[in-house]
Formats: sequence, C-alpha cells, structure tokens
Amino acid sequence: AAAWPFSRTRMTALLEHINLNILDEPTAREFYVSCLGAVVNEPTTNERQLHVNMGATQFHLLRKYGKAEGVTPVTAAQRWAGEIELWTSERLDAIADRLTRHKLRGHVRDGASDVLRVRCPYGNAFVIRHEAPGSCDGWGCHPSGTGALTRLVRAVHDVRPGAAARLAHFWKETLGGEACELQPSGTPPLWCEGGVAGGAGSGEDIAGLQQCVVRFGAAPQQLVFAERRSAPPSDEYERNEAAAYHICVYLETAERFAACFRACEAAGLLYANEIARDCPDMSRRMRERRRQGC
Repeated sequence: AAAWPFSRTRMTALLEHINLNILDEPTAREFYVSCLGAVVNEPTTNERQLHVNMGATQFHLLRKYGKAEGVTPVTAAQRWAGEIELWTSERLDAIADRLTRHKLRGHVRDGASDVLRVRCPYGNAFVIRHEAPGSCDGWGCHPSGTGALTRLVRAVHDVRPGAAARLAHFWKETLGGEACELQPSGTPPLWCEGGVAGGAGSGEDIAGLQQCVVRFGAAPQQLVFAERRSAPPSDEYERNEAAAYHICVYLETAERFAACFRACEAAGLLYANEIARDCPDMSRRMRERRRQGC
C-alpha cells in the first residue's frame, strides 16, 4: 500500500462505530475476533451486546434489546446494504487461512487489487486491505486496546438514484460537514491503488449515477452513499429489522454537536429511538450526559 499522503484536517471527526444486530454471540466472536483480528472491548460488552475494537473504531453487535418491560432478543440479523472496508496490520493470507480453518466460507483474495473480500456469517460484505504506512499514527483506541484489525476505514451504503445530491446537501448544510462531495458512482478512494470502488454495483447498475462522499478528519475515513439501481427502497429502515442498523459519528466539540442538533431539530429530522427511550439504563446515561453538558 502507498504511504499516507492526505490531510487529517476535516470537519467531521470520526465514523466511530456501525451497529449490526446479531443472532448469537459465539458466531460473531469467531468471525470478528478469531478470524479477522478485532479485540473485544470488555468494559462495554455484556449479555446484550458484543463490542469489538479496531483502533478508535468499533462494531457494536447487539443481540438483545434492553427495554422497560425487560430484555428481549433481536429477531433478525442485520445486513449492511453495501460494503465495509477494514484495514489490518497483518498479512491478508493469514486472515484467509484462519477463515478457512474455522470453515467460514465466502472469502476471495483479489490479488490484482491486493484485497481480501469477505462475507460474514450473516451476509455482510467486507473489503480487507493492509493499512497504509503511517495512516494509523495517533489514532488511539478503546479501553481494551486493539489487535491486528486497525480501523473501519470506509463504509459504502447503496442508495436509490437521486439520493446522493440530497444527502450531500444534508451533510453540508445541516451537519456542517464541509468535506463532502459528489462523484460518479463507483469512484474508488484515493488510497486505493487497485481501483476497488466498494459496493456490489457495476455496469448498468451505476452508469450515469452519483455518490456522496463524506470524509472524516481523524482518519482517512469515508462514508459513501452510492447510487445504484439495485439499491433497497428508501424506507427499508422502517419496514425491515434486518435493515434497521445505525452508525455513530463523532464531532469535534460540544458546540458543534449543539449546532447540528439545533439544525436537525429545525428541519424536523430528529428521531426518537424507541429502544433508547424504553431502556432505563440508557435513559439514565443520557440524563447524566445532559447534566455534564454533553
């Protein structure tokens, strides 16, 4: 991989985690920890969820909802509509060997692009690439540390044609993310020597369409909303639990967060998460953070 040549000064700080519901913890541990090389974050892992570290980024793997009436298991594993790129500090062949030993199928080594394409047991698609030298300097990590899997670097989410321009307007005007641009759909990231764009679409699926690229300041990170004719409907989140995942984005300051909150409130875009509202422990933590000015 090429040395890291890009500026770290961007408006939005970090794409910190993606939450994907799972049906059982042993299967998730085997894939993310034993095979890919992530590390369990012990302080935030409990009977309801498994958190795995990749440097300063994580996957939150929820298997039980904590509600006012009690803890209930999730009913569907969640599948990201697109592709997620992860960086590793070890040889790709070592990861492929572990996947084979654990009898986890669905991985292909793309020698031309020097990436490993992997599908998790629940169908999520990952591109794993060796990290660029110097790119992870100063990133930090969560309390339990980090392993060979060093970061969540790019998440490509498929959206319907026409959505990219609206999403770019939202990220720029409402969330204040200046490092946001429109590109032809399927454009690969700048660090990608082999031209792997990410996502499943190609040819007629993306011809003439756009993607909205949001860049993050703490890393060479991108959140990409790629228009594809095969993308799921825009209301899939409301209709299908398997599509009701979420992301967590960090902003630089409390002032920036307050400005974003006010802008979203004015635009009528605030979403009352029923699970958070009904979970006593989460409600308590939210009240504490408000008192602390967070």
